[in-house]
Amino acid sequence: MDLRILFENGDMVAVEKPQGMPAQPDRTGDADLLSLLSAQMKQELGLVHRLDRPVGGIMVFAKTKQAEAALSKMMQAGGWRKSYLTVLWGTLEEKSGTWTDYLFKNARTNLSEVVSASRKGAKKAILHYQVLAETMWNEQPLSLVEITLETGRHHQIRVQTSHHGAPIWGDRKYNTLQPMRGVGNMALWSWKLEGKWEKQKEGFSIRSLPSDMPFSLFSEKLGEL
Repeated sequence: MDLRILFENGDMVAVEKPQGMPAQPDRTGDADLLSLLSAQMKQELGLVHRLDRPVGGIMVFAKTKQAEAALSKMMQAGGWRKSYLTVLWGTLEEKSGTWTDYLFKNARTNLSEVVSASRKGAKKAILHYQVLAETMWNEQPLSLVEITLETGRHHQIRVQTSHHGAPIWGDRKYNTLQPMRGVGNMALWSWKLEGKWEKQKEGFSIRSLPSDMPFSLFSEKLGEL
């Protein structure tokens, strides 16, 4: 398959990750993005950051070892602004705001949960959200929401949206409100990446919009972005 390249320079390449594809080789042995993109570009690439397997959208890879180290450092330091689009199962009372929670990852189950700040191993998780549109589907309210991460915790968006009463459409781990038969992909998409690379005088803005269900229910609003 030919992967969609969104941005490229001498040090890095940004590509659109298909939903359901692992970002790198894992124990399933399924085709992964890192291997496929390296083969397509005919060069060894380095992993700069990760997206959960069910998540689609923008991913960045490095072309050299030096760039891999520098880009990873910038990403972890919050030097780049990462924004996601999601469809939530429900509505939010406040149409914009910031959530600050403390998350604990259970290594045995590979699940995270919101816990007290005093719990050993808890990590602060901060995200900012903006409700872009709302609609009804099969008598169920749905919300199209843009989320910008200030921290990057394990399953952060999935855990925090669920904790605040509006889990992500199709999230089989954290959405206990929605029947899962026939829902398709989880509605979480890395849609915008903005930042500045030290070798460039000007910053960059990379975008990728989802189109499948349930995002298609909001096609008019997405066309305005």
